[in-house]
Amino acid sequence: MNGTLAVAGNTFRETIRDRILLVVVLFALGMIVAGVWLASISLGQQGRLMEDFGLVAVSGFGVIVGVFVAAGLVHKEVDKRTVFVLFSKPLGRGQFIAGKFAGLAGTMSLVLAGMAVFLFLVAWLVSGAASGWLLVAGVLIYLQVLVVMAVTIMFSTFTSPILAAVLGICVFVAGQLSHNVLSLTRLGHSAVLDGLSWLVYLLVPNFSAVNLSAVVVGEQRPDWAAIAGWGGYLVAYLILMLAVATLVFRRKEF
Repeated sequence: MNGTLAVAGNTFRETIRDRILLVVVLFALGMIVAGVWLASISLGQQGRLMEDFGLVAVSGFGVIVGVFVAAGLVHKEVDKRTVFVLFSKPLGRGQFIAGKFAGLAGTMSLVLAGMAVFLFLVAWLVSGAASGWLLVAGVLIYLQVLVVMAVTIMFSTFTSPILAAVLGICVFVAGQLSHNVLSLTRLGHSAVLDGLSWLVYLLVPNFSAVNLSAVVVGEQRPDWAAIAGWGGYLVAYLILMLAVATLVFRRKEF
């Protein structure tokens, strides 16, 4: 446990100082401000359009930051040969993976919290009323980013950082659309297609199930039972990806 905490603390200090975080966060905040301008040209839908646009910005740029930093976490240590120093100490490879993930998770909590609070304040100024659902949506976006980070770290244990980042983003996009896969089973073309659709649906994390955009803009009421169930599923998916990453990393020869 001490080894995991040490790696997590060091990773947090390294990633929080990374210039790419500052650049992308500032750009994301700029996109949120741009949402205010877009809202100003809408027809009586200023608040709703700005909130919807802002959540897309927070989600998109949060994923970009998390994926591209996560993709290089393991590879950087291997490339610099610092793993030899780390593993000469009482530190297991599973602790190393868990520490790297925990450290980046701490960084991303600050990044996403900052963007979510900023969006909350801007939405308050635009619509004249505070929407607490924005903050709840921000928490669920953070959960999605954590899952994508775990998937990216898993890919990075056996691929290049660039490919791991690309695959991580592909999983995020697929997760936003995974609920549409089940519509293929209703077409009744074949049992094979139905089986493949269910397989893809189970393997790809269903991020759309915890997307509160429609709730934020008042188009539907939240189904807390479903949100809690799918949230638990995403946590289990995250743990599974880290377990696979640990298994693969243990088999690597340095």
